[in-house]
Amino acid sequence: MATLQKIRNKAGLLIAVIGIALLAFILGDLLTSGSTLFRKYQDKVFEVSGKVISTEEYFNRVTEWENFQKLMSGESSLDENISLQIKELVFQQMVRERILDNQAEKLGLTVSKEEINDLVHGENISPLLMQLPLFVDPKTGIYDREALANFFMAINTPVETLRPEERALVEQYKSLWLFIENLVKYQRLEEKYRTLLASAVMVNDMEAETSFDLSQRNADLTYVVQNYYTIPDTLVTVEESEIKAFYEKHKKNFKLNSPIAKITYFIREITPSDEDFAEIEAQAMEAAEKLAESTNPAVVASEYSATPYQDVYVAADVLTESQLSFVSSANIGDMYGPVREGNSFQIYKLIDKIFAPDSVRLRMMVVPTSGISEQDSLVRNFVDSVFTVIKSGKPFAQVANELNPQSNGGDVGWVREIDIASAGKDFVQTVFSLPVGEVTKISVPGQYIIVQVEEKTKPVTKYKLAVINMPVVVSERTSNNVDNELNQFLSLPDVNKKFTELATEKGYAVVPNFTISSTDFSVAQIPGSRQVIQWAFNEKEKGVVRKFDLTNLRIVVRLDDVISAGIAPLSEVATAIRGQLMRDKKAEKVISELSAKNLTSLFDYAESMNARPDTVRFVNFNTRNIAGLGFEPILNAYSAFAPLNELMGPAKGNMGVFVVNVNDRTQGTETYDPKVQKKTIHGEIAYRLQMQSLEVLKDKLSVKDYRYRFY
Repeated sequence: MATLQKIRNKAGLLIAVIGIALLAFILGDLLTSGSTLFRKYQDKVFEVSGKVISTEEYFNRVTEWENFQKLMSGESSLDENISLQIKELVFQQMVRERILDNQAEKLGLTVSKEEINDLVHGENISPLLMQLPLFVDPKTGIYDREALANFFMAINTPVETLRPEERALVEQYKSLWLFIENLVKYQRLEEKYRTLLASAVMVNDMEAETSFDLSQRNADLTYVVQNYYTIPDTLVTVEESEIKAFYEKHKKNFKLNSPIAKITYFIREITPSDEDFAEIEAQAMEAAEKLAESTNPAVVASEYSATPYQDVYVAADVLTESQLSFVSSANIGDMYGPVREGNSFQIYKLIDKIFAPDSVRLRMMVVPTSGISEQDSLVRNFVDSVFTVIKSGKPFAQVANELNPQSNGGDVGWVREIDIASAGKDFVQTVFSLPVGEVTKISVPGQYIIVQVEEKTKPVTKYKLAVINMPVVVSERTSNNVDNELNQFLSLPDVNKKFTELATEKGYAVVPNFTISSTDFSVAQIPGSRQVIQWAFNEKEKGVVRKFDLTNLRIVVRLDDVISAGIAPLSEVATAIRGQLMRDKKAEKVISELSAKNLTSLFDYAESMNARPDTVRFVNFNTRNIAGLGFEPILNAYSAFAPLNELMGPAKGNMGVFVVNVNDRTQGTETYDPKVQKKTIHGEIAYRLQMQSLEVLKDKLSVKDYRYRFY
């Protein structure tokens, strides 16, 4: 099954690739649950146009993605962050598929088997397949049809010719292909839908010519701005009635796509106590005594050190600052420590030092053995024959490439002793003592190795250092003490009503009124804190206080409020509305006061506004980001239409009130091409339409997300 192994080796991490290829398939949530008694109402992860997606259907897809990821990465388990991304990705993908299916049925869009075949085998290869590492030549980074052919050859191998473990692998790859084929299908369906939308965009001659003319009309502007933040809030008044009126008029702008919750919380980190440090220090003293007496540091390291002893020489650049300081003046056999460094105790013993090359450049050929004497004898004879061929004068690289065309001549590159330490002390010593150009054969457990040293670095001082690294970890006793402390806090009278006051008295740093969404991965990017979010959105009673146990910390949380998806209540958006209305009133006040002064020059305005004039160049009507100012449409309008050398304003802008003078206006030198201009405008509008269409459809088809119920 060499082909299968080759496919596995080329797989790589694919979540990002597929996420990019499919554009919207990113980020994630969910676990499992559901009640059989109330399945109709509770066993739903989300809805699209009234159609329910059950926990079983959703989690089957999650498992499919997780298995896919494990297979491609070679990992047996996934970390929390990857799992969360997969859960979100699956949600986004399943919603997307159902929206596309809904629209395709109405519009008569389909993806036929013939189209799929063309996207896989024909001239129009799917962009998704062309990006998958499975089917890309690792040397060129270009899609490789042969790799795809080998993949199909592997999965179509008659199962009766395979060993049981090979059959299992073939079944995995068959499932993998069905998975990929589904992605190819929906990528193509979305492409058709977007093309249909783009076809609805029309650009007329006047629109194209006007847009081009405005893009060529560049102006140099001098301006003065009175920033809103320089005006005290006390100078304007915003009435509650005004806030309410604004809210009623703009309710659609305050829609929440997902529920949000308000929590107040504090974190209690769990760090090693003085007792924990004292316990490890006592053990470190024992370790130091044994290391001083021992002739085999590996034994002491295996008993006490978190990192194993490596019987190799290393140069100074590999050593830590404290290790280098020690070996620079130490004699062989000298000891250092135990010394506390951060959250660990360190002990060093200088075993030996030499003056020798730090690195060698190798070529190698590795031939595995079977462990069966008769077969090993054949392997040994084969290795001897290859070795003889090289010793007789045939170049090592040529022999290596003849045996394996993918071996790059057996070139391993530059290695240090520490890089090959896992092969064993004998192998390291043989390699580093071998003269440049020499070839030797070495037997190590499970392998015969033919090796040639091509180059060596200049000799340097190298050290063989025994390091006993003893980290101080939190003991169960310390962890229990923290839990007891927090449990006592939770038992305080009125802790739910006086949470902030009581926590502050105890010295905890309280984070009040913190907003979380049901789709957030975590609280304030705290790893493992998704459980807090699940609890918050499933807890029925406000004001409840709860402690959550994380790996190295505890979170104590009070649930203040939960706000359902839909139009946010006025209480949640009043502050933002007040800020916007206050900005508008500040603009009105500044404009009114400046206009009353009848100022005639930009410098007079600057003095009155306590500001300095500034200049921007090459601004036109289409400039989206003006240097130093950002998006200021009022300046775009002045750049195109204001008279030259005539004060404009005071006028309301995004960041403040502007007074502007157009100093100069130049015409661009580009030639108008109606076809090119129409194509450019069409592309911009079509892109926005395509990007926004699925979001609009999510709203129209009432996508409802209930994932927070299950994890």
